[in-house]
Amino acid sequence: MKIPYLNEQPVSKEITEEFSGYCNNLRIGKGQWQNQKNMTSDYYPAASSREHRSLQFLNADNSLSEAYTDEEEQSISNTYTAHSTMGAVFCSGSLYALKRIKNAENNIIGCALIKNGENKSYSFSILPKLSLFDNSDKSRFLVRMGSNICVFPDGIVYESENTNEEIPAFRIEAEKTLDDFLISTVYKTDGGSYLDILEYCENFRVEDGSVQDYLEDKALWANRQTYIKISALSSDNVFASFRENDCLEITTTGSPNCSEITGTLIIKKDKDYVNTPSYKILSKGSENVNGDDRDFIIISGYINDEAHSKAYVNASSFEIRQDLFPTFDMEEGITLKLKRKCPEISLACESQNRIWAFSESGTEIYASALGNPYNFYDFSGFASDSYAVNVGTNGAFTACISFLGHPMFFKEDALYVISGSYPSNEGELDSMSYSLSYSSQFKGVEKGSERSLAVIDNILYYKSSCGIVAFDGANTSVISSALGKEKYKNAVAGAYNNKYYVSMQDSKQKRHLFVYDTVLSTWSREDDTDVLQFLKFNNELLFISAKDEKLYSVSPENVLNKNEYQKEEAFEWMCESGNMGYSYPNNKYLSRLQLRLKLDNSSSAAVYIQYDSDGVWHRKGELTSRGIQTHLLPIVPVRCDHMKIMLKGRGDVKIISIAKILEEGGDVG
Repeated sequence: MKIPYLNEQPVSKEITEEFSGYCNNLRIGKGQWQNQKNMTSDYYPAASSREHRSLQFLNADNSLSEAYTDEEEQSISNTYTAHSTMGAVFCSGSLYALKRIKNAENNIIGCALIKNGENKSYSFSILPKLSLFDNSDKSRFLVRMGSNICVFPDGIVYESENTNEEIPAFRIEAEKTLDDFLISTVYKTDGGSYLDILEYCENFRVEDGSVQDYLEDKALWANRQTYIKISALSSDNVFASFRENDCLEITTTGSPNCSEITGTLIIKKDKDYVNTPSYKILSKGSENVNGDDRDFIIISGYINDEAHSKAYVNASSFEIRQDLFPTFDMEEGITLKLKRKCPEISLACESQNRIWAFSESGTEIYASALGNPYNFYDFSGFASDSYAVNVGTNGAFTACISFLGHPMFFKEDALYVISGSYPSNEGELDSMSYSLSYSSQFKGVEKGSERSLAVIDNILYYKSSCGIVAFDGANTSVISSALGKEKYKNAVAGAYNNKYYVSMQDSKQKRHLFVYDTVLSTWSREDDTDVLQFLKFNNELLFISAKDEKLYSVSPENVLNKNEYQKEEAFEWMCESGNMGYSYPNNKYLSRLQLRLKLDNSSSAAVYIQYDSDGVWHRKGELTSRGIQTHLLPIVPVRCDHMKIMLKGRGDVKIISIAKILEEGGDVG
């Protein structure tokens, strides 16, 4: 008697003990997850739920109030509300948030930087300071330079340690028009004081285009450097908008009818009229002359001997010729305009103790004077001067950063790098002078992702139109292939513990927070957190949530030591495998699943299976326990072409290993 043989069906056992993160592609590697929520690579090779975050600061709306007496001696009281955070920065250990300001009628009137969410009262009118800022909804960029906070594109400098001002905010661009003023020639004594030559005219003369002083003890004439003193015939703090070392553009308007005055004083930038008139304020102050208080500034200027020339005021540029010694009182209806200019700045960064910025047009790069965020047009011929350069490529700049000691400026397809330490001295280049290098066909920063730049271990990471890019200063490489074919945009990023955190928007306007482990070269997906801005403080990474504008930390540490601190409670997590069974041509089924997990107290994990990509998840069981245990999960066999597994739970979990028992069937299901 013959007994028939039954062919044993192939059985395979796949054990995964190494989990290598997120990969949203059609075919993924063993140990990768096609979808994740709140997972991390912190405990590699195990897969784990991420670290708990923490609420650091509520960042609630603030109230501002003012009380003052107007010109009619009436008491005025106003209240304002600071809301809708537009950006934040840490300065001198304090958090400053830029918020919109609305009045009692709920109308937006401007913006203000609020320190640590304070509610404050002022004894004067604060409206002019609040209205310095544009009240539009355009994006703001905050750059810290020492104790100063610069806000662009508004062009505002907030002097955080200026105790003389309750609201120490000043516009970079400032101007003053003088209708009643006089101009005189002064020189500087050995003691540093400025004296009017008018008082000592018997000791001076003009010779060979220079002012000379007679030294009686040496019986000779010596050249004396002279300066120009502009006095306002009032004392209303006329020059309050200006400060020492400011460079001003000076122009005149009005009648040039000064023909009866002849002389030799010419105020100009240089003897050849090469440069645009720009005069540096060397000193400013106030004095009492015959019982009248006068504010004055002393600026750079030159004396030139042009005999028999007529004195006049040119209405297009500032040029006054007069007798050398008499004071020139402007009585011809001429006004004098003093202006500290600011270029149209889109974005900026700090590097080498200067503010580096670019124009919205994408054709100019600017640097402020050394240690001076107010002056972008100081071209006095020194190493501390401002710097400006034109570029010839099309398209707008998209981002800038100080990287490897150099200011770098990005377009979507180009990179500009500034090398050197200072501007050229009066046009004479040397090995340390600033120079501009250019790279074309470059994977630059994508427009709208100007906040995606972060540096980890001397590698710069950012969002380009090709994906997330790693740049070492010479070469770029795309590191985001694991994120799939989705075209993300509007990235905001930060760096923490060798990890690159980036919040991006997909084509359906949904936000995703991804984390790239630069050591393991793996990605994790956390959740849909919409980050307004990341901030670093005490080596911790904080972020402002665009949803509620509260300040959080990516770690559970109490970074700011504030009463609002709250550690995040248990959260949901999920990890979804790729399709299993593609390597087998026949039908197959999953007969058993062995999970080795560590579930903390009150944590749970459930197992789901989806067959043949039908979109339906079948719940196969739930696990709750403490410690590391192996859980055997028997599954009712269902024949299919392919399948995928999803683990979903709440609380802290570490997935040590997964063992799958697959049995192969015949050609027909």
